[in-house]
Amino acid sequence: MTFAGLLILASGFLLMTLGGIPWLAPKMAAAMHNLQAFNALRYRNYRWFWLNGATQAMAQGMQFLILGWLVLDITSSSYQLGLVIFAFGLPNLLFAMLGGIIADRANRLKLLISTRLYVSVLIFALAILRITDLLEIWQVYAVVSLLGTVQALNGPARMAIVADLVKRDDMMNAVSLHAMVNQTGQIIGPAVAGGIIELAGIGPTLMVNGGLYLSGIVFLSLIRGLPPRSAARKATLLEDLRAGLQCIRSTPILYTVIGMTVAFAFFAASYRHVMPAFTKEVLEIGAGGTGLLLLAAGLGSLLGNLILASLGDFRRKARLLLVSVLLLSVVLTMFAWSPWFWASWIILLFVGATSFGFFTPLATTLIQLNVPSELRGRVLSVFQLAPAVHYLGALPLVVAANVISWPVAITGGAALSLFVALWLGLWRPVLRHLEE
Repeated sequence: MTFAGLLILASGFLLMTLGGIPWLAPKMAAAMHNLQAFNALRYRNYRWFWLNGATQAMAQGMQFLILGWLVLDITSSSYQLGLVIFAFGLPNLLFAMLGGIIADRANRLKLLISTRLYVSVLIFALAILRITDLLEIWQVYAVVSLLGTVQALNGPARMAIVADLVKRDDMMNAVSLHAMVNQTGQIIGPAVAGGIIELAGIGPTLMVNGGLYLSGIVFLSLIRGLPPRSAARKATLLEDLRAGLQCIRSTPILYTVIGMTVAFAFFAASYRHVMPAFTKEVLEIGAGGTGLLLLAAGLGSLLGNLILASLGDFRRKARLLLVSVLLLSVVLTMFAWSPWFWASWIILLFVGATSFGFFTPLATTLIQLNVPSELRGRVLSVFQLAPAVHYLGALPLVVAANVISWPVAITGGAALSLFVALWLGLWRPVLRHLEE
């Protein structure tokens, strides 16, 4: 067990322990009642949802590092790793809009609970196959495709339910706190996974991963008394879909922010899911070091989310959105060309702060504030195309890295993301004139 493995395992389990104690939620709310950065934790239901988000984010972050090393262990191919991530992203893309329609029609809380259960079963199945030495690469593709389908059905409901848990004035704060625990957990999760892989192997790490997914159901089951939703008129799936798309088309702020987010996800953010290949080939480090690097991005996300949450319902959110994209492009390019581990670690702090610390929660808040409640699930399902292409972008990134080099591939993605952001957000007047 290396020092890096011990370090990331200890830090990760400390955060998991703090996030997984049920009685901690009301105590956090009482202690932080007067701090503006934690206003949303005053709401009981939101506290349970926030703790559920901690377990899910930790589990999802672990999941992708485990899958990365699992594929590399079976195939020794970074191209195969890109294909596996692509197999996860494709059903996300195909079924995201269906997930939005379901989120507007069904009970969102029950939908979240059922999908968490399905994911747990799939991860446990993968773990048993690995431990019994029966796992083959085609089975990894099958499980990952099913996980992507469940994610597509789960994502819109998970985003839309936030507005049911807090008042409108606390929306920015709630989204920032959720983004904080979500993005930080997804990147601290790999740190924990890297330590467990070095200590016990991939199979037991998958068992821990499945258990984390399962534990979040406890917190969801404690949510009570959600506000009633107006009865939806009877309509076909096509009519529901058309209504959501028409809302986006007729609201410039919606299609502008969604366009910027999709470009950011595809070109700039996809590096996260192929980090095992990047670190193995460029920095020549193993699972422990990779997890430690991603821990840095998680700490940056935490800092960015806390700063954003402390600002409250401030004006000129759109301008900060544009600044965050510019800064992200600069620091991501610096990371791509850094040959030293600890320099890369420090740079990733800023990558995390500008991307998932500022950009993602700002974009989510602008969407939530500008869409009617009855259409929220469908509009957010289109917004969910960003996470879908986030995974799809891993394949062309790996291909470009193999043909040219990793630094050039990541730099090119950062530049393309910035170009789209400047075109939609600066050269067009929508965001420049937005005061909200």
